[in-house]
Amino acid sequence: MADQRKNYNFQLNIGFVVFGIIFIYLTISVVVNLMKENISVCRVEEGQIVNSTSFTGVCIRDEEVVNASGSGYINFYVGEGDKIGNTGNIYLLNANAPAEAADGASEDAYSASSNYSEIRDQITVFSKNYSDSQFSQIYSLRYNLQSLSTEMVSASKIHDYQADTSGGQVIQTTQSGIVSYCYDGYENLTVENVNKQVLSNSTYEKHQIDPYTYIESGQPAYKLVKSHTWQIVIPLTENQANQLNEVTSVNLTFSKDNIQTVSDFYIQTGSDGTYGVLTLNDYMVRYISERYVDIEIVFEEASGLKIPTSALIQKDFYQIPIQYLVEDNRSYESGFYCERTNENGETVADFRTSGIYYRDENYFYVSMEDFSLGDYIGKVNSGGKDERFRIGATGQLSGVYNVNKGYTQFEIVNILHQSSDYCIVQENLSYSVALYDNVVLNGSSVSEDQIVY
Repeated sequence: MADQRKNYNFQLNIGFVVFGIIFIYLTISVVVNLMKENISVCRVEEGQIVNSTSFTGVCIRDEEVVNASGSGYINFYVGEGDKIGNTGNIYLLNANAPAEAADGASEDAYSASSNYSEIRDQITVFSKNYSDSQFSQIYSLRYNLQSLSTEMVSASKIHDYQADTSGGQVIQTTQSGIVSYCYDGYENLTVENVNKQVLSNSTYEKHQIDPYTYIESGQPAYKLVKSHTWQIVIPLTENQANQLNEVTSVNLTFSKDNIQTVSDFYIQTGSDGTYGVLTLNDYMVRYISERYVDIEIVFEEASGLKIPTSALIQKDFYQIPIQYLVEDNRSYESGFYCERTNENGETVADFRTSGIYYRDENYFYVSMEDFSLGDYIGKVNSGGKDERFRIGATGQLSGVYNVNKGYTQFEIVNILHQSSDYCIVQENLSYSVALYDNVVLNGSSVSEDQIVY
């Protein structure tokens, strides 16, 4: 029986081959992506960094406590913080208790809607800034409200009260100034006398002179502040004193009312420490009843583009003296004439305008990819003589890796302010990042021209 043989013809399945190629490609891509280091990217945003510190300072004014010239029940013509001239009526003394007159005067005064508005404003400010850690503020509120009630008593009511009660005596001032009805024994305090004990506020006690109360002759009747210029003295650490060593003015904020202003500043060395002295011409009346004020001083403030500090890297550049920059006669572009030796050993000159990243007072910083070590930069000086500079010196610039195009490109940054987490860099700088650029979050983890996505 003859052998029967079957011939099998192998036929290539094109679809199977294509599927296999795609499968292999996808497998390799997945493996590569799994093995690839994950590169985090962040977006450049506008930002601001403020370096500020809070202080409690002691207030120093040109002030004097004036004692009562006689005994009796006292009532005031002038409100807290009001200015009074020389020989002005300041208070009334009467031997008889003024209970009925005082009640009537207060009732009439409180009837005005403007008076209610002032009281409401005082309470609103207090409520917004109150904290349990500063419970003593409630005593200042009580005093301020009492001062408002004093102001509500008009001169005509005092005149009526004087006419209805025998023995009343009107007392006048002997000099002009701003009136206050609190005293604390620190009226003679000077900048030179401030020390840690004064600033500790541990034994401080403020006394208030209330209207319609009985005072003895020789007791404090009112206080007169003779100038709007006043000072705030704050304690400084060694580091703070170094930061403010050459500063002559500072931006400050009064914490109580969130009032911002600028004051003159100097450093005073005391017997037991270093102190900062702020001199102001405004807001003295607002804080006339306060001996201690909480303030915030801005040491540094910068606005610009905000980027993470981790994105910063350093890159080397060649330095070329600024006098070698020339303008091409044909293109009118600024650049450098670079002399180099070609592969045939011939000296050739190229005019290069690219690769110039930055300029300081002495040098241009040029890219090492556009210029080479040993190349000569030539120019013709004013005397017609050729000069040459050999490229060799290097300098570093700070920058980040921009990945807008899918791969890393170095761009310089001019840092205005830097903290541990973020820095503020200058906007609208050549060869620098711009708003909404994407940069590598950890700059040291990649290299230049690396594909990211």
